[in-house]
Amino acid sequence: MTASRPFVTHERVRWADVDLVAIMRFSAFTRLVEVAEQELLRAAGLPYATLFDNPRIWMPRRRLEIDYFAPARLDDELALVTYVSRMGETSLTLQVDIRHATRTTLVAAATMVVVCVTVEGFAKRPLPRSARESLAPFVMTVDEARAGAPEIR
Repeated sequence: MTASRPFVTHERVRWADVDLVAIMRFSAFTRLVEVAEQELLRAAGLPYATLFDNPRIWMPRRRLEIDYFAPARLDDELALVTYVSRMGETSLTLQVDIRHATRTTLVAAATMVVVCVTVEGFAKRPLPRSARESLAPFVMTVDEARAGAPEIR
């Protein structure tokens, strides 16, 4: 069995993300969380295109919380360190640690809960076994993920 690991992708701070002094706006971080989620699912073999081709289930967001620690500036390269910190019966808790790619400084940390529901009626339902198996290599605690932070590149 392969050891758990976070998934890392990189993204730059875009012009549309910044305020008048070229610092990333707090609301722009949601774009990064969405990029991180989409790339994690793609790496797990669950790309959005496949998920939406077979809409028997949906995974709407139930909660998003972001803590901010340091500024990100226009054109900074950021590392989006993404992992599953909890896999429940009907939900996933995804963590996204947003770091400066070269300095590994923690810029922000997001926690997002998605819930598995039926398309008809939005009734909770168990996560599909295939999704559990595909995401298993990315399940780890926040402490485990952050212990390896210097090696995010």
